[in-house]
Amino acid sequence: MALPSGLAAQWVAQDETVYGTVPTWSSPPSTIFDSDTVKLVKTPKEGTGIYAGALVAKSARRVITEYAVQGGLPGELPAQGLNRWLFRMFGSFGQSAATLTQDGTTGAYSATHIPGDLTGHSFALQAGRPDTGGTVTPYTYVGCKVSEWEISATIGEIVKWTMTIEGRNELATGYVSSADGLNAAVPSLQTYTAPPGGVFKWNQGALFYGGTPNTVAGVTSLTSPTQAGLLKSFSLKFTRPLDLTRYSPEKLGYRNEPLQNGLVKITGQFVVEYLSSTAYYSAFANDTATSLNLVFTGPAIGTGTDHSQMGLLMSNLRLEDGTPPNTGPAVLTQTIPISVYDDGVNNTLQATYWTLDTV
Repeated sequence: MALPSGLAAQWVAQDETVYGTVPTWSSPPSTIFDSDTVKLVKTPKEGTGIYAGALVAKSARRVITEYAVQGGLPGELPAQGLNRWLFRMFGSFGQSAATLTQDGTTGAYSATHIPGDLTGHSFALQAGRPDTGGTVTPYTYVGCKVSEWEISATIGEIVKWTMTIEGRNELATGYVSSADGLNAAVPSLQTYTAPPGGVFKWNQGALFYGGTPNTVAGVTSLTSPTQAGLLKSFSLKFTRPLDLTRYSPEKLGYRNEPLQNGLVKITGQFVVEYLSSTAYYSAFANDTATSLNLVFTGPAIGTGTDHSQMGLLMSNLRLEDGTPPNTGPAVLTQTIPISVYDDGVNNTLQATYWTLDTV
C-alpha cells in the first residue's frame, strides 16, 4: 500500500508509435514533477428546444460533442532525465546532434537540440494518483504534445520548468469509451523507478550577452560575449501554435493529431540592476539584434572535466524595453523583455545538455 496522499504520486511517459494509441510500455522512465493539472476536458451542448411549460433544460437534449486533454506539468529543472523531454519540447526528432553522444575522454554525454516539427510525434503520459486508501490509480493520457514550455530562474531558487500539454483522451478506471476507437482498455499502473540526478539552481547560472554567433556543423556558438552581471531573474517561453480543432464526424468526438498552424513564438525576459545606458538601453532604443546564452553548470560528471549543464542559446533577438524606471530609494533595475527571431543563418534557439544519461 502506498502513502495515502500526493506524496505517492508518480509520472511516466513514453513516445507513441501511432498517434493517440497507448504504446507498448517498455520500462518507461519516471520523471519528477511538483504537481500536474492534466485532465480530461469534455464539451457539453444543451438543446434549446421549447417544451410547453418546461422550466429546466431537458436531460435528453444534453450531448457531448468533443473530448480533449489539457493541463500543465510544473517541476524543477533536472540535471538528469531531461533529454527525452527536450525532444518533445523542441520537436528535435531526427536531429543527429540531439542524440546523446559520449565524450570518449570523460565518459559524459551531450546533446544539442534546435526547434523542429512535431508532426507524427506524440507521447503517452501516465499520472499515478493516490487515494486516501493508499491505492495509486493510473490515469493515462494519449496523443500528448507539448504546446508550450517555460524555463525560469529567480535569485536564491531552484530553476523552474513547466510544460503545457495538449492530448487526445484520458484512460482511467470508470471511463473507457468505445467511441475512442484506438484504446479499448485502461493501462495498468507502470512500475515507478526513481530518476537519478539532482536539479539545477540559481547560483549555477550565467547569462552571456552579445558576441558574434557562428554555426559549424549545425551547432551555434557565440564569439566574445560578455557575462551579464547583477542578474536578478531570467525566463524563456517557447509557444508552438497547434490546430486543436481537428475534429471530424468519423472520430466520434475525439481529435485528430494537432498540427502546427502558426509560427513558433519565443519570448522571455531578464531583470538586471541598472549598470549603464550602454549595457542594454542602446540595443533597445536602436532595435539592434543581439544574442544571449543562458548556461546552468552543475557538479562535475564523468571523470571530472565535464559538468552537468543545460544551456539555452538565442542567436538573434530584440530587447523590447530598456528604460530603467525610478522606483524610489532602492537600486534601480531594468526589466528587459526579449523576442527571439530567425536570422536565416544560425540556430534560432539551441539547447545544449551535458549529463550522465545514456538515452
